[in-house]
Amino acid sequence: MRLAAEHTHARHHIGELLLAALPSELGAARAFAERVGVAFGLDGDDCYDFTYAVNEAVTNAIRHGAPDRHGRIHLSFRASASRLTIAVRDYGTFVMPVARSDARSEHGRGFPLMARLTDAVRVRVEPGRTTVYLSKARA
Repeated sequence: MRLAAEHTHARHHIGELLLAALPSELGAARAFAERVGVAFGLDGDDCYDFTYAVNEAVTNAIRHGAPDRHGRIHLSFRASASRLTIAVRDYGTFVMPVARSDARSEHGRGFPLMARLTDAVRVRVEPGRTTVYLSKARA
C-alpha cells in the first residue's frame, strides 16, 4: 500500500490511496475512507454508509477489474463545500453486472447497494480503465 499526499489544495483534493489489488487490503481502504469521511464532517451514519459503499466499490475493482502494471488500484478523494466524492479506478474492462433474481446470489447487487448508501454513483469507462465515482453530501 502506498499513501500519497493527504492535503487539501485549490482543487479540493483530499488524498489518494494506491492499494494492492488484494482482498486483504480492504481494511486499509475502509480505514482510509472512514478517516476522510470523518475529516470531511460526515455524521456517524453517513460516514458508515460512505465507508461501506467504498468497500463495495473496491471489492468490485479487486474481484472484477484489473490492477495497474504494479498490481494496484487507485482511490482518490475530492471534496466541494458540501459533497465528498471518491473515485475508485481499476484498469480492467467494465461489464455491467446483471442483478440476479435469486436473493441469495452474491453477484450483481453491488451497484444498487452503493446507490442506496450514497447520493450518487457514476461509472466512467475508458479503454483499459474503469472508474466508479461515489458521492455523499454533508448533512
